[in-house]
Amino acid sequence: MAISDLGPASQVLNFGNGVRVGNEIWFATRQILPTRVAAYDLTEQRITKTALIPGVPGIWGIDAVGTDVFVSSYSPGLLFRVDTRTLDVTQVLDLRQEVGWNTKASPDGRIFVGTYPSARLWEYDPATGRATDHGRMDPDDTYVRDLVATDTTVYCGIGSHAGLVAYDRATGTRTDILPAELRDRTFGAVCHLAGDHLVVGISPTAEILVIDTRDTSRYQILKTPDDSFVVGITSRDDEVFYTTRPSGSLYRFRLGDSTPTLVGVPVAEASNVRLGFLDDGRLWAVQSAGGILYDLDTRTTEALDMSSPDLAPTPERPMSLCHAGDRIVVGGTLGVQVVSTEVTPAFPTFRVPFGGEAKDMEAHGGVVHMGVYTLARYLTMPADGRAVTEVARVDAAQEQTRPTSVTVDPRRGLVLMSTEPDYGRWEGALNIWDGQRFRSWRGILPDQTVQSVCPDPHGVFLGGSIVNGYGTTPTTTRAKLAYFDYRTERLAWLVEPTEGGVIVDLKLIGRVLVGMTRDGELFALDPRTREVLWRVDVGAVGGKLAVIDDRIFGTDGGRLWTVRVTRHEPTPSVLADGLNQSWFGTPEVVTDGARTLFTTRGLNLIRVDLS
Repeated sequence: MAISDLGPASQVLNFGNGVRVGNEIWFATRQILPTRVAAYDLTEQRITKTALIPGVPGIWGIDAVGTDVFVSSYSPGLLFRVDTRTLDVTQVLDLRQEVGWNTKASPDGRIFVGTYPSARLWEYDPATGRATDHGRMDPDDTYVRDLVATDTTVYCGIGSHAGLVAYDRATGTRTDILPAELRDRTFGAVCHLAGDHLVVGISPTAEILVIDTRDTSRYQILKTPDDSFVVGITSRDDEVFYTTRPSGSLYRFRLGDSTPTLVGVPVAEASNVRLGFLDDGRLWAVQSAGGILYDLDTRTTEALDMSSPDLAPTPERPMSLCHAGDRIVVGGTLGVQVVSTEVTPAFPTFRVPFGGEAKDMEAHGGVVHMGVYTLARYLTMPADGRAVTEVARVDAAQEQTRPTSVTVDPRRGLVLMSTEPDYGRWEGALNIWDGQRFRSWRGILPDQTVQSVCPDPHGVFLGGSIVNGYGTTPTTTRAKLAYFDYRTERLAWLVEPTEGGVIVDLKLIGRVLVGMTRDGELFALDPRTREVLWRVDVGAVGGKLAVIDDRIFGTDGGRLWTVRVTRHEPTPSVLADGLNQSWFGTPEVVTDGARTLFTTRGLNLIRVDLS
């Protein structure tokens, strides 16, 4: 056996947020290592400063007090101060949470941070160094997704069951001011103050809520056509501007208007996460892929030059792998990376950008099929191509967002895509694309997400997950395994073959169905009798599997292992150890189907030639 390093699996430049400080726009990276903040000088029109943020994989929140920038991180949730003059970086607060989702300064110079998963509100005083935990803004929910602060009140957008809390800074009183007609939404996602009016973007409907803060019973709800998320809001005088996703559109309205007006689409499908105005009236925006200036008079977009020796595309944690002939397609942030399978590359590595994340992929018939987050989208790309096409989306009425598995049933010409429901929602779906439309069976696994799919001549095996939409609490304890019959369009049977809570992959080897759980149990089942043939522990973590003949290959993040599948319990063999993989999601192995495997070591793609 020989292992060859093919270089970084995926490299990208990706930003989570940004803020203007004087003549500079500060950008904060996410999902790439090392994590940095960088200043774009508006006069010099280039990146002039960068600083490392240690020990975290990315930044979500950012704001400024004077010449200091404050950023909040994830995994873990920490708060850092960056002196924009000296570039000194100091950790000032441990939020004791997984994520510091947002960071906003109040007019009196305090920093407020909203968190996940306990929906807490923290306050930090830069003048004294004092930190205050104000507790949970909603005892039954998980996110303070965004916030905005005045001298007296902090307004917190709550999720994953939409809420809007006004927190009185003097008394500690919490008041939910979200109108009743918005209670079935998922998030108060973006918060902005326009004078005495609070402007909030609502998910997943891209509605705009405008509340008079002097009398919160006075409000308006503006509808945004044909979009799902409000991602950025700014204002000047009584004129409010906001951006949406997935279209990348920019809208405007004046306070008191009943409908917004489309201004334009500065960059199609871009996520404009932070907006503001320059002194000359142009709009600046921080996008996931960089920054832009937008002229409202001419409707023209200028992309900022983000090139810098200290701010080049950087290796990220891969999300998915796909073997497609002479190449490996690697799913990541804002697109896929395409890498030659050969040790001496047959072509240079290149990137295919698009909005979203390819959570699973499969190549068939010269086409790469992709399940893309968000909005449960199905995209395709010619295996030798450099552009993707959006084929379809799961109907929004099904409330699905995150694809969990994609596979092709070649016998029937169907694409099978399983999905997880939206934030705060219940029950995933089996979605079948027949070349004309998606048909969806939501809740086909009661109270569970459909996590994995495996086609059979007459139907589909479905592996479940006790985890529903983010922010929900599981009501089941064991993952379900079922068989969906094409002829009846119903479940023919349903069992619980494992103690595990998530079945991350399923493979049919002859007459044995093999499943892999997230906690590292490999099991086999006779699909005719539903008898569990064996269970074996293959590692601390379970991942997506590769098959060559009667052999299964997998990785637990550290070891590459294999078993030969029969009706009798196998003994796993370790092929390689010390891989030290870093995945954003489930670890994965793919194969050419003959004698070669592909997985990762660290953040690099490796080729494993079997003897």
